[in-house]
Amino acid sequence: MPRRTKEEAEKTKEAVLQSALDLFYEKGYSRTTFDEIAKRINLTKGAVYWHFRNKADLLAELMNIKFNQQQELAYIKSNEILTFEAFRNSMIADAMHIQDNKDYCKFLFFILYQMEWSEAIMQKISGQIREIRDFPFFQIKEILTLLQKNGEICPNVDVVEIASILLCMWRGVLSVYICKTYPMNLVQTLTKGFDLVMDGIKVEKN
Repeated sequence: MPRRTKEEAEKTKEAVLQSALDLFYEKGYSRTTFDEIAKRINLTKGAVYWHFRNKADLLAELMNIKFNQQQELAYIKSNEILTFEAFRNSMIADAMHIQDNKDYCKFLFFILYQMEWSEAIMQKISGQIREIRDFPFFQIKEILTLLQKNGEICPNVDVVEIASILLCMWRGVLSVYICKTYPMNLVQTLTKGFDLVMDGIKVEKN
């Protein structure tokens, strides 16, 4: 396939994914059809099927892309976070990326509130679901373990328990922000919550 054709095909695929995200966000997964996805970007349904066999495949690709994009924006890799301050800065940077990225917020809203999860769908994309669900916990746990080894947090702290608390705090605040329950600054609220949890376990430096 000529280079030009490959580039055009990739752009078409990106347009299909964006169209799908917009419609999933507006209507929900089950009420969106390939016809509608194609019509929004002036394509035929066959063009959409050329890239994706079905909606589950499209959803899996969309989830992979958004998840990987967010990880690539990480302020610092988890295995390089060796101080409390680096952890705090990393969390703030992640929150800023989310707050400034309307398209990612749209994706999160769809996944959290518009997606009709069924057993059949879960089975088709179980790998993607498991990775996205479990990755944040293991990442936070890894960071806390390194901080504990480096004397940044108290040696008697249960890192699994604190990782669970931080993750629940993060997801709770993010959920309120995404669904716009009330006006809030995501970065400020997450920073305050993070400080409240970490101030109780960090080792004070002289």
